[in-house]
Amino acid sequence: MTAQHPDLVVFYIQTKKKVRKITAYRSDDCDLKLYHDKINVFLKERFTPSIFSKAYVQGRSIYHNAVSHLYNDYFIMLDIKDFFPSICHKQLADKIFHEINLKNPDQISRKECSDIVDSCSIGSRGLPLGFVTSPILSNIYLKEFDKIFYGKLRKLKLKNVIMTRYADDITISFKTESTDRHLAVVDEIILLASSLLSRYGLRLNKDKTRSFNLNISNHVKVTGINITKDADNYRRMTVGRSLKTKLYQDVISNYGKLSQDQISKIKGLQAFILSVEKTGYETCYSEAMLSHVRELGFSSLTELINSLDKPSS
Repeated sequence: MTAQHPDLVVFYIQTKKKVRKITAYRSDDCDLKLYHDKINVFLKERFTPSIFSKAYVQGRSIYHNAVSHLYNDYFIMLDIKDFFPSICHKQLADKIFHEINLKNPDQISRKECSDIVDSCSIGSRGLPLGFVTSPILSNIYLKEFDKIFYGKLRKLKLKNVIMTRYADDITISFKTESTDRHLAVVDEIILLASSLLSRYGLRLNKDKTRSFNLNISNHVKVTGINITKDADNYRRMTVGRSLKTKLYQDVISNYGKLSQDQISKIKGLQAFILSVEKTGYETCYSEAMLSHVRELGFSSLTELINSLDKPSS
């Protein structure tokens, strides 16, 4: 398939460090989108994601990715460079064939697997950002990697070693009594990951490789969620002040003129914050900020947000 397909539109999004190419459908009811939806259903009914994958799986999220590591002390964060554009089509077709026929042989032929890859990709390599099929196909592609990499980590005899992957972000954490042991094993783990990824035509982004010792820093960020440790070794997770400030500003700056789409996004952001911090996220707001909320007739920002889609009395 080419990007000139009549059902596709290409646009670019500027992120903090790069420009991302997005290939989207012209409409939700165009023929290609409907065909991809059917492929998605077919794959989801037959594919079981690895337990290490926390992205693009129902019931899993960046919260589950972070909480898996909550009680460890040493963290290594790895990033797969240009993950989606680098996926090898032949390997992907082989992995679809293996996964779909794993429990019930002969459900799908190799030719049909190749046809799925061809119809869900553009060009000779990679998966497009924007296709509804790309997330599950990426998890199929790395399921074997997840298992093998964790097996290699266990052979290092690290205490309570945990590995999770959120799309192209890999987090490894463990406990150890020796700082020297921690420093020595970091390079070994990076080498293991780099060597294994090369089998899949992938490589690490060295600029995003990081390691943290929670015994020294008392703070580490895992896929956008902060894990902190106090003097009594009490662990907690927070989303950080900037996201909570954004929630406040999104509500207050547009109060009285919010569209239904904006209200949905605000409620979604609040739900995410509450899923991580549970209660008490408003304690970071200044008295002046809370006073502004009270001037609008509400005792808290939560009460204000809960009122947004209700008719005014």
